[in-house]
Amino acid sequence: MSVATDNKHSEEIQMMRKLHGNLVLEESGFFKKMVQKDSALNKGVSDTYYENWKDANELEDNDKHVENRRYQAQTMTNAFYDLVTDFYEYGWGQSFHFAKLYKGDTFEENINRHEAYLALKLELKKGMRVLDTGCGVGGPLREIVKFSNGAHVTGINNNSYQIQRCEAYSVKYGLSDYTDFIKGDFTNMPIENETFDSVFSVEATVHAPRLEQVYGEIYRVLKPGGRFACYEWCTTDVYDENDISMKKVIHAIEQGNSISKLYTTKECIKALESVGFKILEQADMGIVDSATQPWYNTLRKTDSGLRGFLRSPNGRFYTDTLLTFLSKFNLVPSGVLETSRLLNDAADNLVAGGEMGIFTPMFFFVVEKPL
Repeated sequence: MSVATDNKHSEEIQMMRKLHGNLVLEESGFFKKMVQKDSALNKGVSDTYYENWKDANELEDNDKHVENRRYQAQTMTNAFYDLVTDFYEYGWGQSFHFAKLYKGDTFEENINRHEAYLALKLELKKGMRVLDTGCGVGGPLREIVKFSNGAHVTGINNNSYQIQRCEAYSVKYGLSDYTDFIKGDFTNMPIENETFDSVFSVEATVHAPRLEQVYGEIYRVLKPGGRFACYEWCTTDVYDENDISMKKVIHAIEQGNSISKLYTTKECIKALESVGFKILEQADMGIVDSATQPWYNTLRKTDSGLRGFLRSPNGRFYTDTLLTFLSKFNLVPSGVLETSRLLNDAADNLVAGGEMGIFTPMFFFVVEKPL
């Protein structure tokens, strides 16, 4: 039985289609997607997002701005993904996340392994009912369906454009029987209690106003004895909130990724325990050992292939230069160049946060809902 809701007929869906234009799934379709966007709508979305980020010069005491972002989190993050989804697919493919980078393996191999590890730790298998909380365009979800040999995975996402792409990719890859999708708020899921055998999330629950809210909802929809596995974005024990140089880097990461406020790893665990979860495993998967490279090399160095170049500093400069030229002649909509620069600044600060040891995008945990 499907738990998916109707994603096709709301006014919001019609507005999404007007904003983004015709559905484009081709990997080479980035500029086609850019030029067909509605310029006035795209500018409105851009303005909506930036309205929440006026505290760059008030970081010593920005609590009121953080609370405003928490209040506006659903609208803010929905706007963010309307702006950045096509950029993410351009540089990352269909899986918008970092990975533990093993030496000698390609970026794609590391990404797929990172996703499959969740299925392994959750012991997923054919016939199990699984939830992906914050599913993006469904890259990790589809990989986990395949790795588990047919677990059924439902993705929840509050962005209509990404849901449209999820559904289209499932059709394209023949996975519709194993997937469904819900357009909805993961802090208030339109799902009955104790629906799923397992839940996972890949660098997505960080968008919640407070982690307790989304973790509490995950706890509610999990069956007793069910497990939740996640890669969470967190600050590390090295981070000092009172060090303004560190705070500037973290704030820039938050602004460039629609995060109201990053939790520390300890706060993350406390949030899980506060809603009832039992902690089974926890570890920072970003710690480098003799077999791995820093996770932020994905953004700091040029990797193989076109996307490896596009993610690199030189590739980002190339894209920004091209969009600057196109914008000068009004060949791309208002807001596109600003989004490129937002993401470039985010990338620089993600690298800085990694090098300083104050941030990790892969604080991993497995927790269980007691029987």
